[in-house]
Amino acid sequence: MLTGPESIGAIAQQLPDVRVDQDRARAFAEDVSASELSLPEWRGPAFPPEDTDDTAAFMLVANSVNFSFWGNPKWTVTVPAGELDGSFGLFAALTRALEEGAPLLDASYLSEIPTGDLEHILRGSVQIPMFEERVAVFREVGTVLKQRFGGRPTRVIREAEGSAPALVDLLASCFPSFDDRASYAGAPIAFQKRAQLVPAMLHARFGGQGWGRLAGLDRLTVFADYKLPQVLRHLGVLEYADGLAERVDAEEELASGSSYEIQIRIATLWAGELIRRVLSARFPGVTAIHVDGMIWSVGQTPSSDRLPYHLTRTIFY
Repeated sequence: MLTGPESIGAIAQQLPDVRVDQDRARAFAEDVSASELSLPEWRGPAFPPEDTDDTAAFMLVANSVNFSFWGNPKWTVTVPAGELDGSFGLFAALTRALEEGAPLLDASYLSEIPTGDLEHILRGSVQIPMFEERVAVFREVGTVLKQRFGGRPTRVIREAEGSAPALVDLLASCFPSFDDRASYAGAPIAFQKRAQLVPAMLHARFGGQGWGRLAGLDRLTVFADYKLPQVLRHLGVLEYADGLAERVDAEEELASGSSYEIQIRIATLWAGELIRRVLSARFPGVTAIHVDGMIWSVGQTPSSDRLPYHLTRTIFY
């Protein structure tokens, strides 16, 4: 179960190394226009072209390995539409593989996917970071799909019975690699970044119909990764204590599960919630998914003075 906003807020306001500036969050939200809140449709050359059952299955399978793309040199994929990196590079590589006949949506194949096959599927400018972890995750996903869901990714979605939070819980409880949780000061925190991406992307891709007809989207949070806190810090919404700021700015890696990393992620959730509250007063129906997409879009605009994002090697984002 996702951690409620009030619990997140109570913890966030006591963090020693990350501060959420509520005034900056409010000022930023008050300057947002309605046009900035449109959801991405997850279409184009990086994605399967048809709105089919296989595309719904793709959203689940692809997000199982949608993590940790940073590196120097950066992993990129060249497709007919151009050179892509990050999540879009991953989606493009997996779409390319499907077009080439790779049975990526077949649970039996995934459960035993050969290392050489995945090397070919994810071929790019350099080897993708955490390659071995991606092999292990695909094998886990395939195994769980076979043992629990009759080998069908869409059965996972169907068992959620049209509930986005239920789908998040199902993914987190059945697939260990989706279960993105931590604890801070004795309090459990459920981030569930990739598990939440699945219903969010299904909803947007299918226009709220068919596989995208999911209730409870307003109970999801922003997706606590490394890009959102970078943008929020650039905007002055997040402030880091000197020790943390020095490590992030020097591009020193923060250990997965460390206090610094967890504090950044908690503060990101709370900042997203504060921004959502201001926006919802102006634009009824705005959810954390809209907020996440809007902040992420800001981060795609080149900026010479933007500080680095925090570096953590993890399968969770």
